[in-house]
Amino acid sequence: MEEPTSIKKVVKTFGKIKRPSSLSSEEKQEILRRLFQKEAKVFPLDSEVQEKIQKRLDWIEGPKLIKPKLTELKKFAEEVKEEFSHIVWCGMGGSALFPLVLSQTLGPREGYPTFFALDTNDPEVIAQVESLPLEKTLFFIVSKSGTTVETLSHFKYFWEKISQLKKSPGENFCALTDPGSPLEEEAKKLGFRKIFSHPPFVGGRYAALTEVGFLPASLLGLDLSKALKYAEDMYNSCYPDIHWDYNLASILAEFLIENYIQGRDKLTFITDPLLKPFALWLEQLIAESLGKELTGIVPVVGESPGSPTVYGTDRCFVYLALRGRERIYQRLITELKESGFPVKSFILEDRYEIFAEAFRWMLAIALGGYFLSLNPFDEPDVIFSKQKTKELLEKFSQTQDFGIEFYLDEETEIGFYYEDPVKLEYPRFSALLKKHFSDLSPWHYIGFLAYLPENSEVEEIFRDFRTLVREKKNCSTLFGFGPRYLHSTGQLFKGGPILARFLIFTRRGRRREQVIPGENYTFWDQQFAQAWGDFKALNEKNRPTIMIHLTENYQEDLKKFYFLLERALTF
Repeated sequence: MEEPTSIKKVVKTFGKIKRPSSLSSEEKQEILRRLFQKEAKVFPLDSEVQEKIQKRLDWIEGPKLIKPKLTELKKFAEEVKEEFSHIVWCGMGGSALFPLVLSQTLGPREGYPTFFALDTNDPEVIAQVESLPLEKTLFFIVSKSGTTVETLSHFKYFWEKISQLKKSPGENFCALTDPGSPLEEEAKKLGFRKIFSHPPFVGGRYAALTEVGFLPASLLGLDLSKALKYAEDMYNSCYPDIHWDYNLASILAEFLIENYIQGRDKLTFITDPLLKPFALWLEQLIAESLGKELTGIVPVVGESPGSPTVYGTDRCFVYLALRGRERIYQRLITELKESGFPVKSFILEDRYEIFAEAFRWMLAIALGGYFLSLNPFDEPDVIFSKQKTKELLEKFSQTQDFGIEFYLDEETEIGFYYEDPVKLEYPRFSALLKKHFSDLSPWHYIGFLAYLPENSEVEEIFRDFRTLVREKKNCSTLFGFGPRYLHSTGQLFKGGPILARFLIFTRRGRRREQVIPGENYTFWDQQFAQAWGDFKALNEKNRPTIMIHLTENYQEDLKKFYFLLERALTF
């Protein structure tokens, strides 16, 4: 019998992997040198891919690109804080995650505007933004391509709201986008307060040390000189004249790849709570850069720490903590090491060191792409969900009907939907869940994907789900809010390792008043279409997925679901 195409592809990909320990010091040093010289040909890929890589290598200059612009950013931030009480940063994925990290880890400083990173289209969150004093709110519309659907929807919706309050709405809007993008053209036409240029040869998730990081840092009133100094120190500690064995980025890259080759592909982060937002940024960087061609490192972020006995042999660990707080999980770290798990610890002296760590990890992940023979700067599988979402929204705009009927669990009144390749029917929700989890191995991972409001209460409920699955099945669990994850871990889910299963959660809650101007649908409709589009894409990629549709009382439904999940995992 001929091998399935997917197996052939895995074998082919694995055959191209280079092992760092098998290379000489001179060979490894040469890789670093060529990367710092922006030589795309250092990546062992075909010429067409190398041409694409060439247009994504300016991040390697670290803080050099932003340094001459800091004075201008500080001046602008001082003007903003005199006029506005709130800032809403509208972006997705690489355009929003590092600003989110800064706002939750470092700022804002006293006297500076309240900063809100809006990277969702959830109706409840949109309503929260609407409740702000909009006349005193400055909106940043951030999209490298200038075409990000959620971000443009934010812009259209809040532009109309501001237009109802003042004659010159452009005073309340700024843009950060590539030169010549559709967003830049629209911003010029509408008279935005200011347009910032995104470095065109830097991809979104590698943009933390550009305007994407330093502009929000200035708006938060952070010490830009201090942030720059940390970034420069790390840049100098990763430069090619530093021997590979002492180079801070190459040491990390070798740790990641050597563990991957030995079957430890679930990179699990144990994080000081104060640094948890930074782990989300790392999750995107790793998943979207290396999760493709049916291979890749799986970043596990946000699991509740457990004893060594609950972890499978496919795990390696990174411990992130601030100096003085490292004892929080020190006992667990010691136990993991004593049990034979590889652990790499990063103890930061200051929260500002996240600017340094950003460069270390970007370089390490780019090196990881070299060793895995992958392009770490593209996201080829993201388009599948986008296309299916677009098709469903076009249909809905014409008919005002999604044409989707869920099964209904009579016990809980929770809706559910699935596609079984062997056409078996599971009319009972409990039976379907049991089937979904029945043949899991410890090497699988389970993804819980929630198109729900981004808040700590919801996250805590899903953390309980994750702990339950890990305790019962010994496998890794991931969690993501939709549509945020579509712009981060979504690439890994569709293009990465095939031993994965998913549960997508949506809920009733359409708000008729939240129609997006120029479109014939609301934010809820857009969000639901994205969930459905990803459900279809995951199934087509042979990742078994169940879609679960909750009522308006979704938190109570999630508590009911816990008992269904517990039952499915127990019998």
